[in-house]
Amino acid sequence: MIQSYTLLGMLGWCSLEDIKKKQVMVYPVLLFGIAGVLLHLYYRNLSIYSLFAGVLLGVALLIIGAVSGQIGIGDGLVLLVSGIYLGFWENARLLFHGLLFCGIWSGVLLLMKKKKRKDEIAFVPFLFLAYLEMIFL
Repeated sequence: MIQSYTLLGMLGWCSLEDIKKKQVMVYPVLLFGIAGVLLHLYYRNLSIYSLFAGVLLGVALLIIGAVSGQIGIGDGLVLLVSGIYLGFWENARLLFHGLLFCGIWSGVLLLMKKKKRKDEIAFVPFLFLAYLEMIFL
């Protein structure tokens, strides 16, 4: 349970940073990552394979972002750390639901002519929303 609250805190913190500054600070994410490893060592509710696969999902996002330039490094780091807490399948679910919510919101902004196709949008708040949905549904 403490792992859920810790991840929720990280996503909330990073969401505020992403909305205000359009960037995610590395050090808080790193501290949450260290906390996630320590909590995993104490509670051991995931297999080590699932944990590494969850982390690899974030690494894949970092690589895609580095190649394409369309995904921020902070988004990849947040997903990498969430993989420590959630494992592969739940982290993939988090990413999918975050992309779904982000796509819906982007469509609304495009229809309302508030944003253009090439405009950037903060992604971590949608991961936060997706995690809230995962917790409560």
